[in-house]
Amino acid sequence: MQVLIIGAGGGVGRALVQYYHDQGATVQALSRQQPPQLPGHWLQVTDYTETSLQRILPQLKQPDIVISTLGILHTDDFMPEKRLADVNWQQLQQTFYVNAALPILLLQQLLPILPKKQACVWAQLSAKVGSITDNYLGGWYSYRSSKAALNMLLKTASVELKRTHKQLCLAAIHPGTTDTALSAPFQQRLPADKLYTPAQSAERIAAVINQLTAEDSGGFWHWDGSPLPY
Repeated sequence: MQVLIIGAGGGVGRALVQYYHDQGATVQALSRQQPPQLPGHWLQVTDYTETSLQRILPQLKQPDIVISTLGILHTDDFMPEKRLADVNWQQLQQTFYVNAALPILLLQQLLPILPKKQACVWAQLSAKVGSITDNYLGGWYSYRSSKAALNMLLKTASVELKRTHKQLCLAAIHPGTTDTALSAPFQQRLPADKLYTPAQSAERIAAVINQLTAEDSGGFWHWDGSPLPY
């Protein structure tokens, strides 16, 4: 099995590399930086620009599974907005780029390596708070809306690609709150049983992927395999 992990430098990305390596898969990995302590695999450091991806593309093998863990919630310069008054263009722009624009541009650039006649899953990590139907608390304007945009972009691409890549499944997956740098500022009030290790999340993401078929393309999934509303 050929697996491509995008964002292998993050906590979930590293755990996914480890998980699939332990399962005997051939793992290819893309990361903005050289991650420490990864098992044997093929790694390319990239800034995910079109130029960089086009340089890497000829070296990539046709995958059975692609998992992108790319996402942003906060930086040294901003935290999720609690009020409408906190919303600002800079934060919206950066959050939408990383959470929505970059994943769909990656799909566009890597489409040539995806099989047209064989089963393949392209999974992008999303977030339950990106569900418009499930939004009862408000807040987190940039993050919520960027994940909603991501889900729509993937859904739209799934409709088109069903015509050309009949066995391809595009999926948005909510991994649950995982003990990584992304969730670190928000863990204090979280019950212990609601915070998952990267290894737990990696195993659950893989389990969701294992149950998906081409008929599920465009779906939005909880880490337990149940569908989430858009």
